[in-house]
Amino acid sequence: MNIQFREIKILIWDFDGTLYKPNPRLWHEVREGEYRVIREHTGWAREKTISEFERLHSADTPSATEAVAQLSHISVAQAAGEMEEYFDRRKFVKRDEKLIQLFRKLKKFRHVTLANGVKQKHIETLRVLGVAPETFELMVTSEIVGVTKPHDNGFRYILAHTKMPPAQHLMIGDRVAVDLVPAKALGMKTCLVWGESTLADISLSTVYDVAGLLL
Repeated sequence: MNIQFREIKILIWDFDGTLYKPNPRLWHEVREGEYRVIREHTGWAREKTISEFERLHSADTPSATEAVAQLSHISVAQAAGEMEEYFDRRKFVKRDEKLIQLFRKLKKFRHVTLANGVKQKHIETLRVLGVAPETFELMVTSEIVGVTKPHDNGFRYILAHTKMPPAQHLMIGDRVAVDLVPAKALGMKTCLVWGESTLADISLSTVYDVAGLLL
């Protein structure tokens, strides 16, 4: 056990790119889905869609879903739902015995997901991965809180649910600005997986290494 995490009781998991390794082919489909939603709502040509998306996404918000919502003049929840119709993450994942074993090892902890997307799609993907959706006592998306990370609404929603101090929560994600910065600002511990950053409390080369922090 890493001593700085000995007080952790609740594990908050990002979904895409965290529970499974980031997949460039999936990311391409996701991005194409984002473009498609924008074009359907605006009537823009592909070139203008890409230009406006990149401008807003790079300068104003690190959340691609929020960028789509703003450009399409729809809610974040609606944007997330429409985007999910144009890609299927289940095509890019398979049963993961190491992930299954990870959650078995961590069964004494409380588990929550906090992710952009649609809850039902996440449930379907968990079943492909071999992880029971019931592992998570709460699954928070923009459908529930109305905004995506890095807004802190979802983190605050979780704190209200667990009724535990922020320092007893560990946020686990693959993106520093979106997953970890807002968690850290609220006093949560942070863990970056599949990468490395000095802004995280700890960085791990894979998600499977999380158990070693806590046991």
